[in-house]
Amino acid sequence: MLRNQGGAMEGHTPRGFQGMGTGLFAGDNLNPRFPDGDGVQIFLTFDLSALPAGKVVSAVLRSDRASVRGTPFKDLGTLRAEEIRYSKFSSALWNLEAHDGGAGCEFATSPSGPFQCGLAETLQRSLNDSYPLAQFRLLLDRAGDGDGIPDMVAFFISNSNTNQTGIFELEVTMEPVS
Repeated sequence: MLRNQGGAMEGHTPRGFQGMGTGLFAGDNLNPRFPDGDGVQIFLTFDLSALPAGKVVSAVLRSDRASVRGTPFKDLGTLRAEEIRYSKFSSALWNLEAHDGGAGCEFATSPSGPFQCGLAETLQRSLNDSYPLAQFRLLLDRAGDGDGIPDMVAFFISNSNTNQTGIFELEVTMEPVS
């Protein structure tokens, strides 16, 4: 079981302009100073150094720390996880392209969850490339709906503006090298 890193390699960025924050939010109208209908997206990092050598049989990204405000699934669509890679979390990631040929999955389609999906391909690709991390972006299908009302999925333990280790888990099953 791997836990998200928390801290400096994670957070959120707007989807329509350069900026960043520490909380893990996806949705629209997070801040009244944002352009109406602009959304935010989540960046997550997992350290793979503890994994044994072998083939990834399964890797399930999950969280039981979701808090839903408004109607993000009705107004903005499915919350998706996609493979990305970056060396430093910063405001410059706001328009980062998904990893070329990267895997993705439906993380959630309703406010009741489940908040989980399989990303074995991503982990296997990182291991094959000797890339020490698995990194994901979580975002809804549409950046915003233009109604001025926040539609948000936030992930946190006790403070929505704090990014901590263990908000997300990556359950990995490996087949040992023979």
